[in-house]
Amino acid sequence: MSLDLSNLLDSTSYEVNTLQVLAHPDDFLPIYDRLQSQPKINKAMLEAIDNVKQQLQSSDKPLGAHHKKKPIPQYYKTRYNLQALYHFDMPDFHRLVYTVRRSPVDGKIEVMFLELLTHEQYNKRFDYFKKKSH
Repeated sequence: MSLDLSNLLDSTSYEVNTLQVLAHPDDFLPIYDRLQSQPKINKAMLEAIDNVKQQLQSSDKPLGAHHKKKPIPQYYKTRYNLQALYHFDMPDFHRLVYTVRRSPVDGKIEVMFLELLTHEQYNKRFDYFKKKSH
């Protein structure tokens, strides 16, 4: 079953059994809108979202790289108040960044897609390869 992000444009959520898939309305949905003109990345993103969703429906281990609590950039902690962060490698060196949490309202598992970053944006966000001054 494929997740159609057009459902997210109205309500920003899509529920399947006890898993709710969310897209951040300010940070992720504008990216989705821009990707309409880039079919290769758009298709890969939809497939990645579907893969993450399927993995979480069958396992408690999210798909992709897990960022331990300490190296999670302060930006994500402050902006999204999250405890767990994951990324999924995409074509053309993009990273799909998301979090998994329990809903404070009903306790259901939620996966929220936060950003789709280029390799350069990802390195900057995570302070990788920062030049050291002498």
